[in-house]
Amino acid sequence: MAFAIRTLSAVAERYSAMGLPLAASITLVVENIPIMGATEPNGGGYRLHVASFAIRSGMLDGLIAHEMGHMIRMERHHPSHDPALHGRVLSTIRIPPSVRRGFLEVARGLINHVEDIYADDLSFEIIGGSRAEVFFSDWIDRSSFVDRDAWQTIDNEVSIAFALGNMQRHDIVPVQDVGRRVNEFAKKAGLRSLNLMTSAFRDLPKTDDAVLIESTLQNLALVVRDEGVRRAGKERGLAVSER
Repeated sequence: MAFAIRTLSAVAERYSAMGLPLAASITLVVENIPIMGATEPNGGGYRLHVASFAIRSGMLDGLIAHEMGHMIRMERHHPSHDPALHGRVLSTIRIPPSVRRGFLEVARGLINHVEDIYADDLSFEIIGGSRAEVFFSDWIDRSSFVDRDAWQTIDNEVSIAFALGNMQRHDIVPVQDVGRRVNEFAKKAGLRSLNLMTSAFRDLPKTDDAVLIESTLQNLALVVRDEGVRRAGKERGLAVSER
């Protein structure tokens, strides 16, 4: 716990030196959870959940820098972290009722990935990308499988596109053989939009313009919708309108 507190303080100091001090308080909780960490708004501050195994992972500073990136984005009301904007995007996309639940589950993951990229735009300024190639390459490897459920396969595609797009955005080269695994996954799954999704994540606008970010997120969600409906609904003859 003491090591985690020292790491948290060091990361906070580096953000302050960048001109991005966090005004709100942080409550650090180290616990046995299956993910490395998560941020939870807590009254006027934040509760930072850190997995016990993350303390020993050698990536604790990167985890904390990433989670503090989320906190800074929320504290400064960046559009990428605006729940009302997310709700507007999802409410405007039309989709057949029979596949709506699957789409919404994937779309919420998509929104989380968009938030992650904007958090990483800050965190990579703190820790750099020297360890990120292994982290994201492992992420891609774990996601490169075709599931019996069509929407789970689309969710895997979104996760891969996020990881590839984030690396490309920060000039991080994946470990050897990642490209081959991704191509095999896309071919086996019959996916058409992986490259388009990857480019969209890579090119998320570096701006505070809410209108531009909302439009970009909507377009990305439409790509997911079209890919998912084509894969999950083609046998039922489902069709959707453009919006």
